[in-house]
Amino acid sequence: MSTLDRSHTTFGGAWLARVRNPSSAHEFRTLIPTSRLRTEEWAQAQAVVAASRDTPQLDASFWQGAALYELTYLPQLLHRERAIAWAALLELGGVTPQRGWRPGVAAAWARRGDQWRDHLEGVHQRMRGQVIGFGTTLAQVMWAADTPHSVDLAEYRDGFDEVNWQLIGADVHKAAMSTLLRTPYGLLWLDNG
Repeated sequence: MSTLDRSHTTFGGAWLARVRNPSSAHEFRTLIPTSRLRTEEWAQAQAVVAASRDTPQLDASFWQGAALYELTYLPQLLHRERAIAWAALLELGGVTPQRGWRPGVAAAWARRGDQWRDHLEGVHQRMRGQVIGFGTTLAQVMWAADTPHSVDLAEYRDGFDEVNWQLIGADVHKAAMSTLLRTPYGLLWLDNG
């Protein structure tokens, strides 16, 4: 039996990286499959490896001034309630951001008891009320947000009217008024105020 005869199973999502040169409007996109969420730094490093491997025919001038415009985790299952539940577990230490469930969590779950589960339910309810937007990409999350939380995109556009979503995400992180949280089930935008 060859590898072509075997069924292919995907166990995780993928990272979509979009590199763009704002002066020429040339783009390079790559899709990086992964078995778990990982971190943005890991995805950026993998995008650099893919770009050097897949674009030897590109002129070196493309990379001068090029910037990462979008780095998006595409989950295998997009689900708002699961994302909120995962965020609540993350806040209480039930999961880790890169690997998901912590080793031995089932035994720890039994030891924690009803008081911890009640606390988890309270955190879950609080986070449900904090959600400003939800989606796969930052663009979807921003469009889903209420008007008071909307961001003026004009300052993030290049000469070809393309939005640099990485800069927006960095500014949201710096402002600390809200949080962008990547989960295995989608991207949450949470109000910290």
